[in-house]
Amino acid sequence: MRIRLLALVGALAVVSSVQGGITESQTLVVYNSASSDGTALKNAYLTAHPGIGASNVVDLNDSSLLTANLTIADFNSKVRNPIRSHLSASGFPQPGDIIAIVLIRPMPHRILDSDNALVGDNPSAAVTEINDGDITYASVDSELVLLWQNLSSGEAGGQMDSFADNMIQNPYHTSASAIDAFSRNFITFGKTFANASNIAWAVAGSGSARLTPGDMYLVCRIDGNSQTDALNLIARAQDITVNRAATHIILDEFDVTVGDELDDDPFFIDPGDDYEDTESILSANGWNVRYDDTFDFIESSEEPRPLIAYASYGENHSNEGAGANPPGSGTYINNFNFAKGAIFNTIESYNARALNGLGTLFSQEQVADFVAAGGTFAVGNVFEPFSVSQPDNEFLMTRMLVNQRTWAEAAYASLPFLSWQSVVLGDPLASYDAIVDIEGDCNADISVDLADYNSFATCLAQSPTGLGLACECFDFNADTAVDLADFAELQVFFDVN
Repeated sequence: MRIRLLALVGALAVVSSVQGGITESQTLVVYNSASSDGTALKNAYLTAHPGIGASNVVDLNDSSLLTANLTIADFNSKVRNPIRSHLSASGFPQPGDIIAIVLIRPMPHRILDSDNALVGDNPSAAVTEINDGDITYASVDSELVLLWQNLSSGEAGGQMDSFADNMIQNPYHTSASAIDAFSRNFITFGKTFANASNIAWAVAGSGSARLTPGDMYLVCRIDGNSQTDALNLIARAQDITVNRAATHIILDEFDVTVGDELDDDPFFIDPGDDYEDTESILSANGWNVRYDDTFDFIESSEEPRPLIAYASYGENHSNEGAGANPPGSGTYINNFNFAKGAIFNTIESYNARALNGLGTLFSQEQVADFVAAGGTFAVGNVFEPFSVSQPDNEFLMTRMLVNQRTWAEAAYASLPFLSWQSVVLGDPLASYDAIVDIEGDCNADISVDLADYNSFATCLAQSPTGLGLACECFDFNADTAVDLADFAELQVFFDVN
């Protein structure tokens, strides 16, 4: 039965956009003019954000960067250091003036391990490497978050002999505060970290030596399988209004009575059961959440309604025999119906590997495929990250759908670790301008229009023989049928809109 979110006829804007924690003047755009596509995409991003001035743009201008993978040395000399030099020059912006960094496609996304280059593509070998305290592979994006830290200094292949080994605790993880609430006065100062069981580096020290959220850059990328996809990613992130009454959220686990859950692995903090906690928070705030912890994998044919957020175990849904295998081979996302502003977060180790034409491993779904399918925001992994580091939906989705933070703030509040495997796709400055409840807008395009009338006519012809999920939106009086009584209400909603 459909739950009506509005007692009033027509549309009600229930939440207006809050003040974002990042402005255009606090955003640095990094691109590579060695690619004409990169230049065109940079121009498109600046057109969407006219408040980003010329001094906030860095051109790496290096044809050797038209690749997927970099060594640590090349990352330092060809990506990190040019950005440092730009921010160290006289004038605006200075290091503390910038909060967000936008990487423009094409841009390398993986840093190879220093002594076993592709060990991150081999999960069993990666287990040995992390237990030895010697993983130096990472995403380019995550390494840039701590731009001013010389993370690889002292690295010689030993156990935790540099801060590049394994992962670093994210001080912004779980935070509900706007990122601009933290001082950026000490962003260029060296930080102190404590070895945590030879697995991670914990925030330590005090004063200017202690890492705070104000010492981070929130790094996001505009990317995708093609130039067209990347351009669409920019366009979809502008002027977002979400119809809470019409959109839905999928949280799809396997049968948790059979398999060991992947969403509750702790390290510095006990995250709780992420999917269950997320469902509880979002449902309490009026969102339509479809949480599933059964053997079934929710396919697109089972959920035709517009989605504003999607999280699942993806190709890991069949692990331990606890769930059905998703259809296809890393293609299960293709036929879902994503509303403008939709979010993607799956528990798959290589769901961001295939950028820059690299291809995937183990037939896992890709964040780039989600963008091609109409998605707007995504987090993913470029190498084996282990389940302890998975982004938490409780903060990712809640910060966007409830707190209405910028995408960069929501994404980084969800990440337990830095200097690790995460990439964040989407416009860091984007947020939901408004969250509304509009009855009758069943395709979630923020208008009750002829498209909805046509869909209603299709449902009217089917009912009462089969009221599917796609038609529940039109059952305004909740009598399990789409009939003339509902048509009368639809006409009222149409007139109001």
